Amino acid sequence: MNRQENILFNSIKSTVIILFFSISVIGCGSISDGEYAASVTLTGGSGRASIDSPCTVTVKDGKATADIFWSSPNYDYMIVDGTRYEPVNEDGNSEFIIPVKLDKKMMVQADTVAMSTPHLIDYELFFSVKDAKSGDKAGDPEEFGEEPGDADDESADSADIANKALVNKAPDIEGLEYLSTDQNAYADCYAIHRYKDDYAVISVYDGRNYLLVPEGKELPKDTLKAVKKGLGDGRSIIVIKKTVNKIYLAASSAMCQFDSIDSVDKIALSGIERDNWYIDAAKKSMDDGKLEYGGKYSAPDYEKIVNNDIDLAIESTMILHTPKVMEKLEKLGVPVFVDRSSYESDPLGRCEWIRVYGLICDKEDEAKRAYDEQVELAKTFESSDVSGKKIAFFSINSKHLVYTRSGDDYFPKMVEKAGGEYLAPKNVDSKGHSSYLSVSMEAFYDYAKDADILIYNSTIEDCPDSLSDLKAEDAIFADFKAVKSGDVWYTDKSLYQFTDRTGNIIKDLNDIVAKASEDTEFFHKLK
Repeated sequence: MNRQENILFNSIKSTVIILFFSISVIGCGSISDGEYAASVTLTGGSGRASIDSPCTVTVKDGKATADIFWSSPNYDYMIVDGTRYEPVNEDGNSEFIIPVKLDKKMMVQADTVAMSTPHLIDYELFFSVKDAKSGDKAGDPEEFGEEPGDADDESADSADIANKALVNKAPDIEGLEYLSTDQNAYADCYAIHRYKDDYAVISVYDGRNYLLVPEGKELPKDTLKAVKKGLGDGRSIIVIKKTVNKIYLAASSAMCQFDSIDSVDKIALSGIERDNWYIDAAKKSMDDGKLEYGGKYSAPDYEKIVNNDIDLAIESTMILHTPKVMEKLEKLGVPVFVDRSSYESDPLGRCEWIRVYGLICDKEDEAKRAYDEQVELAKTFESSDVSGKKIAFFSINSKHLVYTRSGDDYFPKMVEKAGGEYLAPKNVDSKGHSSYLSVSMEAFYDYAKDADILIYNSTIEDCPDSLSDLKAEDAIFADFKAVKSGDVWYTDKSLYQFTDRTGNIIKDLNDIVAKASEDTEFFHKLK
């Protein structure tokens, strides 16, 4: 090989090496293998969806993957570089692990089932490990000059807003004579419409309308045709007979409502196992053999559903992740009711869904009494002299990120009703039914260090056993005002199974704010 050929060969060799190196690190820049906190910026769609930021990025063998959480549970798959990715969780906001490119814009698609029909939406993501301490929620609507919608996902598009506006308008159903619409005190995600001969319709803002047929009555032929046709604009009619007494309950948050109206006996199959219940009536019913485990929402035991003659399935919005399950239930002749109580922004609005189950179980008087009792209890603190105490709500996950809830979530509203002032992450305003946010420890310290009271959310992460153990989690806690004063509390693990006792929870929070107790039913002091 002569000198010129040697120079040419070495030049080509160098180019190939550089090209190979570039390819080997594509997607992760030049950082080494390991786990990183990365900021996430989301654009596209309506601007109402968001992704928790920072997120965890893992780099292995020169390839980067991100563990991301959307702002709602309604995303059932994503498409990245032509490959489809399924959620990696079953409960809570949709979680995905996807391949990513750091410090480069990347186009993805995400399918949301929040609306009446699924929508595949284009988004642009930008991941960076250079600025991952802010804890800002990526894709916050204000970044794009928009006002946040009523939900923190694509369900708040124009079609969904139209459905919500139609909730209080009684459906015009052929063969039925409309009489009146009940007035809700706080709930705005459903309405109950009354028709002649004791027929009723529960209209929910997702466009589903549930027609309740009284015992001993049959729908007129014209009405049956109207049911099959639907109401237009993506709104459907689902028929439920008031004689239901064998329910498959996959929406665990609704069990307390049945307990409040003494109707647990109407539930034949449970979507969670016995040891996961904190409601005594549910545990006893399972111990007595009256209530069986019927499989979780995504994998129900169809054989048990058929053998038990299940006449109604009550699901949370997680069922929207598995539309084939809903289709199978409906093919088996089991109507599906989707509980949207978690979309209520006011805690007493969530509690007010007891009226829905009172109607379904024909126990409306009992439901009214139970609800009125909680409202009256909550109202007793509206004129409370206790005020000004700042409260921060948090938990710490295995990746050392702090999980909290945005300021317009229902839990902060309970804090406010109890006389406290809720502290939320700075520069984050996520309107919506499900507002879990993850922030770095530094960001949490920045806004919560002067909180008078800290409350650890032990419903999603086990609480440290003591104040000493909390400080061992991170030395930074020693500088928190609440830690120094010993005003650190943790939630009882049963908290989220008792939406029917919202007034009692607010009372417990008031006791904490007023320093009226060292221990309560739903909150306990960390010592």
